[in-house]
Amino acid sequence: MDAAQACLDGMNPEQRKAVQTIDGPLLILAGAGSGKTRVLTRRVAYLLAKGVPPWQILAVTFTNKAAGEMKNRVRDLVGAEADRLLVSTFHSACVRILRQDIEPLGFKRNFTIYDTDDQKRLVRNLLKDHDIDPKAWSPGKVRSLIDQAKNKMQDADAFAAERGTHANDPTPRIYRAYEKHLQIANALDFNDLLNHTVHLFQNHPAVLQRYQDRFRYVMVDEYQDTNLAQYLLVKLLAGQHRNLAVVGDDDQSIYAFRGANIRNILDFEKDFPETTVVRLERNYRSTSPILEAAHGVVRHNGARMAKKLWTDQEGGEKVRMVVAHDELEEAGRVLSYIQRGRRAGRRWSDFAIIFRTNAASRPFEQALVRARVPHVLVGARKFYERREVRDLLAYLKLVLNPTDDMACMRVVNVPSRGIGAVSIRGIRTIAETEGIPMLAAVEQWGAAGTSKARKAASAFFTLLESARPMAREVEPAELVAYLAEGSGYAPGLRNEDTPEAQARLENIGELAQAVAEDPVMELGDADPHPLDRLQAFIDRACLAGQADELPDDPQEEGMVTLLTAHLAKGLEFPVVFCTGMYEGGFPHHLSREREEDLEEERRLVYVAFTRAEKELIISRPRRRLQMGQGFQAVEASRFLDEIPDSVLTGDPGDAAGKARRRSALRPRAGGESAAQVPPKPVVPSGMYRTMEPSGPGALTPGTRVLHPTFGTGVIRRCEGSPENLKLHIAFDRHGPKAVYARFARLEVVLP
Repeated sequence: MDAAQACLDGMNPEQRKAVQTIDGPLLILAGAGSGKTRVLTRRVAYLLAKGVPPWQILAVTFTNKAAGEMKNRVRDLVGAEADRLLVSTFHSACVRILRQDIEPLGFKRNFTIYDTDDQKRLVRNLLKDHDIDPKAWSPGKVRSLIDQAKNKMQDADAFAAERGTHANDPTPRIYRAYEKHLQIANALDFNDLLNHTVHLFQNHPAVLQRYQDRFRYVMVDEYQDTNLAQYLLVKLLAGQHRNLAVVGDDDQSIYAFRGANIRNILDFEKDFPETTVVRLERNYRSTSPILEAAHGVVRHNGARMAKKLWTDQEGGEKVRMVVAHDELEEAGRVLSYIQRGRRAGRRWSDFAIIFRTNAASRPFEQALVRARVPHVLVGARKFYERREVRDLLAYLKLVLNPTDDMACMRVVNVPSRGIGAVSIRGIRTIAETEGIPMLAAVEQWGAAGTSKARKAASAFFTLLESARPMAREVEPAELVAYLAEGSGYAPGLRNEDTPEAQARLENIGELAQAVAEDPVMELGDADPHPLDRLQAFIDRACLAGQADELPDDPQEEGMVTLLTAHLAKGLEFPVVFCTGMYEGGFPHHLSREREEDLEEERRLVYVAFTRAEKELIISRPRRRLQMGQGFQAVEASRFLDEIPDSVLTGDPGDAAGKARRRSALRPRAGGESAAQVPPKPVVPSGMYRTMEPSGPGALTPGTRVLHPTFGTGVIRRCEGSPENLKLHIAFDRHGPKAVYARFARLEVVLP
């Protein structure tokens, strides 16, 4: 069997067609669990087997983890030749291009990349400089507006025109000041990496021609998630040879909030009329009932391409509905299913709890903690977001780019060296008056006196000056150690001698180790210069995203996984709980007005459902505790109506079950809403009925009550006046507590 034929071994007919179609535009509609990654890697190997030089292939995706997995799989198929491929994220590919060709845009090649934290700090400083009240215009809000503008590729003028000329709107002038700062600091934010590459190609045809000649075969993963800049970038690169293969699933387009445009995949055939379309509809992950439930929801979307997943797996458990009294009981019911599955032989890592937003994780975390169930909340603070890591990265950035004012501002007094707020204002005044970078102003300010602060400023500048030639001569890990020691950062932590300080020291050690182990193969040089290695590492650290730090192998973590539907994309678990299926939860309360927002919510449900391999359990509460309003009834999610009855079953312990999911808490005839006329459900074993107390007089010793946090308990003693009644309650799970009746939002448990 020759190499090309080997690439097709074990593939179904549609997958084979996708692999073998190498000339001209190709749209691969790859449903969830249809073997998309396998097709991508086999297609790259097939191109190589057909004689395409590896340097003529560009494959781009959205996370470093996905790019690394693709490259490793290709290496397993073709060997070392894979190391000559460029398999990269969009942002990393653009960094690579701009490091070579950015000068025509007015930037130097050693530009700094500003991440979200850098952006916020910059916006905060600009608001202060322009005397704008941060309470009226928060740095986060202004940064988000700038990001939204850049997602649409709007410059400051276009943004100002869209916002209007209202005198009370400061965002257009902040945007202009923001852009001016980036130019002076020789810095780019994440959106600039994409937008500037597009502008480079659009305005400098010779540069575009060079990259078109090099990358004759372009492949794009997750095409449904591309924004305007990514769409234009791909069209420009493939404009000459038109050998563009895009892989995606319009039913999994869930990132509109980041600027993703589903029309990019829906209109691909309009952009490339000669397109070959291949549909991968055979699912290798989930059982038939799970696929039927997911399709039942997403098929109600108008903006989608016709397809339906199917599987040859026979049987499979029906999708189970769990209807709980409130969110605490919902979490308890989920926990009981997990414990039952564990007793039946499943591992903790077989289970995933998926919710719409991170805020919804709390009751599930509490339930797992109380039961001592090992779990991981995906999306917690990550390595490159930790303070000491960001501080050392700022030192490294300053070594490479002395004009990086944000890095300078971050560490000029970190660790504390006596350069306080007044001193920093003086330094900034010099920088603004003379039009020089902050670091140069630090040198001037430090040389102008002999106070402790000025001596510290001079020492700070001298440290960075001494590190600059070292960056060209020593290994990057040695430079990290030199800066950590010379700045006083590591000695200060050692002097603290606390567990927290020790953990931070270990993180600095991990940073040095990460630099030492950083792969260099993408630099295209067997023995790259230390300076290039350092720059490449900082680029990767700045581009490291949340999705890249998901558990490498959830099956090895030995923990239940809790995560949002957005972060669940690309993962799979034997048992999935899709929680919070009520109006305002799923769909989200901000996404219930516009049809396009509702369609994206359906796609999120589709993503959540199709993470399940063997079992899917859907849960919702009947009521929720609303801030300042007590418990309020909530309606069942409209998406539950769209799941076929044939694949649903109700837990025998559920009062509602599948037969009542449509009626429970729905508006009634005559205009009465569910909140006005609550249903009278049959109360299953282990649940309870409650009523609001008519007044303090109803809260007497011996009364059984429900507390929104502590659960059920019995009032043992009452103190104080009715207006300020203090209750001593023996709670079933949390023991004795003292609460004030007017704040506690207690409910009386009925017999």
